[in-house]
Amino acid sequence: MFHCLFPSVVRVFHGIHSIAMIIIWVCLPIGEGCAQEVISLAGTWRFALDRHDRGVEETWYSRELPDRIQLPGSLPEQGIGDAISPDTPWIGGIVDKSWFTSPEYSKYREPGKVKIPYWLQPDTYYKGAAWYQRDVEIPAAWDWKPIKLFLERAHWETRVWCDHRMLGTNHSLATPHAYDLGLLAPGKHTISVRVDNRMILDIGENSHCISDHTQGNWNGIVGRLELRATPPVRIEDVQVYPDVPNRQVKVMVAVSDLQEKSPSVEITVHVESHAGEPLSEPMHQAIDFARTDHPAMITVGPMPIDQAELWDEFHPALNQVRIGVRTMGEGQELVDQRIVPTGFREFATDKTQF
Repeated sequence: MFHCLFPSVVRVFHGIHSIAMIIIWVCLPIGEGCAQEVISLAGTWRFALDRHDRGVEETWYSRELPDRIQLPGSLPEQGIGDAISPDTPWIGGIVDKSWFTSPEYSKYREPGKVKIPYWLQPDTYYKGAAWYQRDVEIPAAWDWKPIKLFLERAHWETRVWCDHRMLGTNHSLATPHAYDLGLLAPGKHTISVRVDNRMILDIGENSHCISDHTQGNWNGIVGRLELRATPPVRIEDVQVYPDVPNRQVKVMVAVSDLQEKSPSVEITVHVESHAGEPLSEPMHQAIDFARTDHPAMITVGPMPIDQAELWDEFHPALNQVRIGVRTMGEGQELVDQRIVPTGFREFATDKTQF
């Protein structure tokens, strides 16, 4: 089993006889579509702590929250939460138990003077649900454009509402939380996000991503906070399947037409080095939306990539798979594209050794 230590994708493809030949695709974050428009949501948000888990039942998403907070940000960095005490409900079992009982530590257990010796101590601490809310103005230019909410780093579980409509739940610790808002009419809308930093999934009290003796068990949303408008004809998914021994690559692309107005489009795929030098001839594939399911999953390739460099930890050579979607006929218009940085590498196992 292979574990990702960063937000990327690792795929294992095939085994051959007694020695398992493993092809690794190291895929960094995919480049967004060329026609994407963005509204930053950084700034002042309305806010409330939900200490008793009443927010969902009492439909806090339909009322105006009373407090204010800055996002991106977290509760402890803005002094929100409870004072640290011997009763603070930490996540993590790596503690010095003598601190709770030994006389020499008694002065560090007094209210207002607490000092924790066994991990970094925040000024305040809160574990539970918190609500973040703000109004957004959808411009007229976004009419009939699918809109997504992008939260780069939330801790931990998020639930999102747009106006009175719940959009779903996400509890990823290693990747952004993204929500599909669909088509929103131009004008004012309200986004409400409930963040819960309790142990949502039992991955172990000392796990690195959630425990207080590692990165800290904070509640909040950091990184980029954005609304993104995407083109109606857009790339929904890209899957890259390299064949290192034969120096080839196959690309599977899912394209959708959310307005169902484009009878056909053309996909163009080619591979280039990180410096932009071409490693393959462009391959073209037409999609007739009238004759395919939505989204349409199209396979392009295999394409020869004889000059592609292999990736290794000392020379992390990355190639780029470029996918473009254009309208058909004269004066082709580029409506969406993706750029997938991809590293190729092959290694094997021999009994217990790599």
